[in-house]
Amino acid sequence: MISENTIRTLEFDKILKLIANYAKSEISKKNILSIKPLDDHELIIERQKQINEIQKLINEGDKLLISPFNDITPLLTKLKPEDSFLEGSELLEFVNFFEILTVVSEQIRKRNDLPYLKEIISGLTGFKEIAKTIKKSIDNEGNVNDNASPKLLYLRNHTKSLETKILSKLEEIVRDEKVANFLQDNFITIRSGRWVIPVRMDSKGLVPGVVHDVSKSGDTAFIEPLSIINMANELENLKAEQKAEEIRILKSLCSLIRPLT
Repeated sequence: MISENTIRTLEFDKILKLIANYAKSEISKKNILSIKPLDDHELIIERQKQINEIQKLINEGDKLLISPFNDITPLLTKLKPEDSFLEGSELLEFVNFFEILTVVSEQIRKRNDLPYLKEIISGLTGFKEIAKTIKKSIDNEGNVNDNASPKLLYLRNHTKSLETKILSKLEEIVRDEKVANFLQDNFITIRSGRWVIPVRMDSKGLVPGVVHDVSKSGDTAFIEPLSIINMANELENLKAEQKAEEIRILKSLCSLIRPLT
């Protein structure tokens, strides 16, 4: 084993720092800086042959197509518990990483003169399909797509339709002359997750409904009219079902990645 004193004398750490400057990610830099000199003759020869093949690619203008990527190690740790799941934005980190693996693997596999690099990437299979599956279900903003499942599409369409009905009913109420006299203003808003209208505090008992909030001045009560409560309750149930379906989809996608942990 090479002594620490010899390593310092050789300024091995400075060499590693120079190499680390070319790394495409922080985790790669960290791994490079942690490298220790090898003392196993066979392993040294094997690594040298791998380096020779990489050098061959560079000399031929066909250097490995590795683009920048984020460290996915924390996400893999987060995924270890069986029932855990990642948010859509976190899954997109894997898409980027898997696409890089796919590009590099295909670049090496198409050649017949890189046996040592081929051995390294021999187990890198299936990532292209996983990335495609995630991209079908998650949009570029990290949201679950409507078409991620037939059930989610139905729930979202039903939710939008019901919201339109509720707003239409509220607009009808606000325009009603019998109610308009009691309103502080004629806008429709949301309080505590429920659609409400602003009623003058001194008239709140004259507009049937549930008070969900009061203005800071105390002059306005935000009331959910009685006539929309059943629809609003149904809307809440739909949103809860929608959230549950989104989580089910995320868990299903995570199950494709969990074996890597």
